[in-house]
Amino acid sequence: MIVFDFDGVLYDGESARRLGVELLKRALEQGYRVYIVSGRRRRDLPIIRRVLEGSGVGIGRLANILLRDRGSETGFKLEAYTRVLDLEPCILEIHDDNPEALWPARRMVTGGLVLHHNEECSVLYGSSIFEECME
Repeated sequence: MIVFDFDGVLYDGESARRLGVELLKRALEQGYRVYIVSGRRRRDLPIIRRVLEGSGVGIGRLANILLRDRGSETGFKLEAYTRVLDLEPCILEIHDDNPEALWPARRMVTGGLVLHHNEECSVLYGSSIFEECME
């Protein structure tokens, strides 16, 4: 199972991010369950739906989308990862553009933490199934 953040990984505020969407699609094609964990509020679900569906990712293909109700983004994400682990045997990778949201989750992944920046990604901790992020 793989977790992707929305803003900064799949969306730049104006349009879909090519690399993040490509990796998400590839994860789905390879049979991984995919969760979106975003610091956005629930009221932003229509934006997320529009961006993903416009990129060819049907929302029904995702295991779940977890959005923040309250609190800080980093605190919410750590709580959300814990909730995901209650449902799934493990989290293989987490993809985010905020190292402060990634680093505290290092003990929750069996693979790695992948940091996205612009249209590039790199492994912050562990390893990735995606060659693009290993360079």
